[in-house]
Amino acid sequence: MEEPALIAKSEKFLESIKTHKINLDNLIDPKGFVETYAYLRSNLMKLQKIKKRMELKGFKTPYRSVAIYGPPLKGELKAEDLHDIRRQAQYFRMKASLKKNILDRVNSAIASHKIALGHLEEHGTLTCPRCRRVFKLGELPENRLRECECGSTLQVKFEEGNIKRPEIIPHLPLSGDYMVKISQLTPWARESFKKIIRLLKDEKSGTITSATMIVKIPKSGRWIRKKMTIEDIDHIDYEEKLKQEYGPHARIEFIQFHRRKSTIINDRHIRTALALGYSGFVQDFIAKRENEILKKRLKKPQLVKRYDEILEEAKEYSLPFTGEELEEIRKRRLRNLLIQEGLADKDGNLRPDLKSDLELREKIIKDIFSKIPITLILWDITCYYLTTSYDRRSKYAGPFPGLGPVLDRRQSKTFNKMDREAVKLLREYGEKIFYIKNLQKLLLKKFEIEEKIKGLHMKINQRAFGAAIINLESDIDEKACANIFSITLNELKKEKENIKALTKPTNKARLFMEMIK
Repeated sequence: MEEPALIAKSEKFLESIKTHKINLDNLIDPKGFVETYAYLRSNLMKLQKIKKRMELKGFKTPYRSVAIYGPPLKGELKAEDLHDIRRQAQYFRMKASLKKNILDRVNSAIASHKIALGHLEEHGTLTCPRCRRVFKLGELPENRLRECECGSTLQVKFEEGNIKRPEIIPHLPLSGDYMVKISQLTPWARESFKKIIRLLKDEKSGTITSATMIVKIPKSGRWIRKKMTIEDIDHIDYEEKLKQEYGPHARIEFIQFHRRKSTIINDRHIRTALALGYSGFVQDFIAKRENEILKKRLKKPQLVKRYDEILEEAKEYSLPFTGEELEEIRKRRLRNLLIQEGLADKDGNLRPDLKSDLELREKIIKDIFSKIPITLILWDITCYYLTTSYDRRSKYAGPFPGLGPVLDRRQSKTFNKMDREAVKLLREYGEKIFYIKNLQKLLLKKFEIEEKIKGLHMKINQRAFGAAIINLESDIDEKACANIFSITLNELKKEKENIKALTKPTNKARLFMEMIK
């Protein structure tokens, strides 16, 4: 397929995804759930094929040819020829930009589809009523999502305790239109979006992959310097290698280690899609409940509502003026309307109770609304770490594709950003979330225990295990912890005993501690 045809076909397909809206009601209906999953999975396969074709045609590095074949020197050609060359170069740059942008959209769409499929796979499983087998959606080919091998129709079973948030799916840039979706965010939601991006981009200190050295070597009665690079330095005795290559008298004068840094989520497009999904979902959540939320917290919400109506009326006031004149007239109009309504005195000063409520509303938006998305994603990622095994996180993308299987101490510290008031508001509307000041402590405890049980082949109920860690490392009671992940108290207590046994020091360790006291 030629490049223009490939670009046109890709744009047409992305636009068809954009017009196909994901209905949340379908995600709670068994038939609609399977249809939505099949549709998204089919889209992902098509998008991955498009991406492969684009990369084969050089869409990944479209500016290379423009950079290599620059214009010749001025003295070699006439002025009109130079003009033609510059015009052609501009055309090729525009063409290269078009390639880059369409591949960027495809990458964004792929990332969004992976996230959506991950959440749906956690949201439900398929069970066969005849042979009692349970299938995960990702395990079955597309043509077997409705019927079991035994011929029986598969039934959807929605999982209550799994970590998922299918409500974010309509807010993901499934058609790669992430720039459009960013522009649709309110100022406070856009600020939340930026904070989530910064959080998910936090880097590990990294593992050493190579080193660059400046070495001094004796040669012909004098010392000379040489630069050398050693790859895979973790598995090489570089001093021995140096002596073998340059003799026993070679000396290292300078060494610089190169590290491979990994972020909390490595893919830029996945970070953007997740940030948009959570920010867009919370923006929609707040928009539906804002009046109710403010009514509970403001002293005189009716005055604030009337003030907003007057402000809107003043903004729409239209006269045959433009620019600063129109702005000044609208300000005077607002002042007069407020005085007429008794919301301001004759000098235009707002009533103290109205002014106080307006300031409080601004504070609620800034200090609560804007902190809900980051609080929610922190809670979801923490719960995902607590309720999944290291192997699962390493091999399976899940609802957070690109998420590292473990976090280092510095990365996990960034999770201590839950907001108490944001949690309180979410709990008012039935969200299973608790304020935990030190999420880092929970995460590090989980990683520590996972390290201890490697190779022990212990059978662990991962959801109960996560609930037990929350109960042991916070002040949340057993019943509440069991409710978070939809498990029984007996399951939680069993895993608590397992954790206590794993963290209990051995006799040798206890003896050593007594000796060093």
